[in-house]
Amino acid sequence: MKTVTTRIPEDDAEALAELEAELTADRSEVLRRLIGDGLAEWKREKALEGLRNHELTLRSAAELAETSYVEMVTLAAEEGVDGGYTTDDLERDLERI
Repeated sequence: MKTVTTRIPEDDAEALAELEAELTADRSEVLRRLIGDGLAEWKREKALEGLRNHELTLRSAAELAETSYVEMVTLAAEEGVDGGYTTDDLERDLERI
């Protein structure tokens, strides 16, 4: 693992301490979780933006977001992004299987 040092505002430090107590985890674990969640969200948003701009296919967006193809189809539908494959198409394909 890589070590990262950063300064945070006092109010964020207080919120971090509350989260440590709530999760019964040490500061390092809480920060790893928060960074992991934030990066996962950033990847999903980047993938959806690529779909919106027709720069990515559903498959490549799913790979970028590190999610399954089916989850990417669902995310795109929930966000109103036309991925070229609708949930109706998915349901039809699942019935065929």
